[in-house]
Amino acid sequence: MSDLIRSSGAWWAQSSKHAKLTALGTTAILVVLGLITWTVWVSPSGPVSTAVHQALGVTPPKKKVSAAELQTQLTAAQEKIWALEGKLDSTTAKAGSRGDQIADLKAQIASLQSQLGAAKSRTGGTTTASGSGSGSDGAGSGGSASGSSGGSGTSGGNAGSGSGKGSGSGDHGVTNPNGGPSKDPDGATPVSVPTKAQIMAQPTRWYGLYTAQSPFNWAEYDEVSQQVGKATNMVGFFQGFDQDFNASAVQRSWANGRLPLMTWETAPAKTGNDAKYVPGYTNEDIVTGKFDAYLTKYAKALAANKQPMVIRLDHEMNGSWYNWSEGTAQQNAAGSYVAMWQHVHDVFQANGANQYVIWNWAPSRIDKLGNPKYMQLDYLREYYPQSEYVDWVGMSGYYRTASEDPTFDTTFGKTLAQLREIAPDKKILLSEVGATETGTSVTNGQKAKWITSLFDGLADPANDDVIGFSYFSETATTIVDGTRTTNDWRLNSRADSLQAFVDGIARTDTDYDLQEVKQ
Repeated sequence: MSDLIRSSGAWWAQSSKHAKLTALGTTAILVVLGLITWTVWVSPSGPVSTAVHQALGVTPPKKKVSAAELQTQLTAAQEKIWALEGKLDSTTAKAGSRGDQIADLKAQIASLQSQLGAAKSRTGGTTTASGSGSGSDGAGSGGSASGSSGGSGTSGGNAGSGSGKGSGSGDHGVTNPNGGPSKDPDGATPVSVPTKAQIMAQPTRWYGLYTAQSPFNWAEYDEVSQQVGKATNMVGFFQGFDQDFNASAVQRSWANGRLPLMTWETAPAKTGNDAKYVPGYTNEDIVTGKFDAYLTKYAKALAANKQPMVIRLDHEMNGSWYNWSEGTAQQNAAGSYVAMWQHVHDVFQANGANQYVIWNWAPSRIDKLGNPKYMQLDYLREYYPQSEYVDWVGMSGYYRTASEDPTFDTTFGKTLAQLREIAPDKKILLSEVGATETGTSVTNGQKAKWITSLFDGLADPANDDVIGFSYFSETATTIVDGTRTTNDWRLNSRADSLQAFVDGIARTDTDYDLQEVKQ
């Protein structure tokens, strides 16, 4: 992995049970790829073929077995391992026996690897493993650079958010934040990536950006990073529920040392940001299995890619502007959001993807929702999917009106208090934040003051459970209840705002460990 995550070499935590099981899954997939090459030069009646069928508990066939058949059988073995892992996580009473089964499969696969190596040695051949874990890239993959900020992923008016959906096309020739060429995930240079457990144990904070085209084009992202003088270790982007897993987005993020933070919305990618009801995409549609084939394909592709990522599923659910919120306008019954979240999580668990996913539950700022009942603790608690279905909690928090104090506590304080009540065992990511450049906030320097206060808040020991933020550095137009508003959230929108951020990210009392960016 690039040094952009942390400049010291010892930030990763000790491997947990999940990290060890991740290694097991990786071993199985490598065996699948190795067997395809092996069948070219070793008889199907040899010791490797026998070991494969023993691992699967079947009798070796007398006739020649094709590479496709072997791959199907090894895939079945991998799915069996994933299923055992899921049961091991959810049922501790029988963990011992299932753990033994996993260990037995691991031993048999290890034996398989040894025999493959021996066969390779005898023939003098070279085995190469390559593969991809995605279907189509969805919006913004490959091709020439283009993109916009629009569609969903937005809110406005009294809402606590104000983002636009980032999309764009890939360009492998742009410059990374350290001044060198970006690493091409399709190239020969291997990329070292931490495990989910190592990411969650990182002792320093996360700093991410959303820009209009990242991670498919880094030009604007790198320009901002050069102006700030510090490299990010996280990058945000959006996807709709009509887009396949985008391996390119995840690979390009890690190739540049950035943890991918994907906001996944249960609506088509091009849905307008004022669409409260989208036919065919209700919470009930998902719970009843109408998207199970899509979710299964997505989860399997993510697991095959073997690179961790954060998924912020259906954010800002406590507002009234998205089709996954509960209400008459959305045609979603009470309790349907939690049921939807748990169903998606369960499909991922069944297909081996959760060992790579950090699930981020992130409501909107509670005191800017336009309805007093939305500020009640019990209201927000009803949306929480429960601890075993969430890895990090988070929130969207924006400073948008000059009439309020531009402080950390004003923007985040009330919501953080409720998050700590609802999920006291979870770390908190400020998943989407920003300050506008409109009205008197320009002439009075309100945005710069807010940015300074953001870092003051991070330096406060009372906020040690806040593990970082991802800044929405875009200009976005939102439409809420027919009212159109355009806000300039970019952190470099004015010289004083940019300088406030430069000074803030360079502080030594906020637990950041980021690389300098070469100009």
